[in-house]
Amino acid sequence: MTNIERTEILRKELKPLYENLLKNVAEFDNDKATFCLQWGENFPLEKHCGVMFVGRATNGWVTDCEDVDVLFGDSEDAIFNRHDQMKWVENLSGNTKGYNTRKSAFWRVIKKITKELYPAPWYSHVAWSNVCKVAPWEGGNPNDSLYYAQLSDCKKIFAKEIELLSPKVVVLFTGEGWAIDLLRYMNGEVGTKSIYKQKWANYECKVYQINGVIYIRTEHPQGKSEDAHVQCIVDIVKRCNQSQV
Repeated sequence: MTNIERTEILRKELKPLYENLLKNVAEFDNDKATFCLQWGENFPLEKHCGVMFVGRATNGWVTDCEDVDVLFGDSEDAIFNRHDQMKWVENLSGNTKGYNTRKSAFWRVIKKITKELYPAPWYSHVAWSNVCKVAPWEGGNPNDSLYYAQLSDCKKIFAKEIELLSPKVVVLFTGEGWAIDLLRYMNGEVGTKSIYKQKWANYECKVYQINGVIYIRTEHPQGKSEDAHVQCIVDIVKRCNQSQV
């Protein structure tokens, strides 16, 4: 499989799921930002390879468009396979005229982890997604109503992302509450126990294995010890690569 072939498979499989998602959140009148998975140009094509990072929701995004044909098209309002996907994180590092990824603990931690695991350019080797695909356009996380209106669709989309990208490791920067629904869904709606735990600062990473994929559930990096967090996750990923987890 080539990158082009993978992209077209992702487009074909994800687009109808987003059509259903947008129908189910259409009743919410406030402007909404719709997000789609991103992956670097060097993300592995092989099955069960690579690292995917998952957040909670975007803090605002590129468009408030809700037309799925536009979102999966080629315009500036597209959210799928954007020309700058993952590159934008590095491009906006130190930006003085808008969003500055250097000021984001989330992106600082991801960058540090990735640079420990892969050669330059770091952003080309990893993938990024979010639990919630729809969030308020002006920023912030979805409220409970918007969260639960999209949850069923988001779980299906997440499962498709895992199936088609086939990462070896998924790092959930979500905390327990945002991860539990995804992990349970991926395990056939059955609860799953962690197979490994590792402490960092005053927190703990918990590791789960579901259908050959390693999930590392940890806290959102904001306001926490970044170096300890990075080292913990790097250690776990390296242990996974050596089949020690």
